[in-house]
Amino acid sequence: MAVTKIHPIKSTLKKALDYIENPVKTDEKILVSSFACSYETADIEFELLLSQAMQKGNNLAHHLIQS
Repeated sequence: MAVTKIHPIKSTLKKALDYIENPVKTDEKILVSSFACSYETADIEFELLLSQAMQKGNNLAHHLIQS
């Protein structure tokens, strides 16, 4: 059975992305993907985008999980 989850990221993006991209859990990052950004620079791109956007709420990003 397929499972999908969405978790809000409310603390620091860099720490969340380091956890999400853990090479041990992602077959050396083979299982990591991204949309409209590079996962290598996603934390920088998100911070730039957030600095230019009007903040609505306290979520910095969302972590989507499919298994």
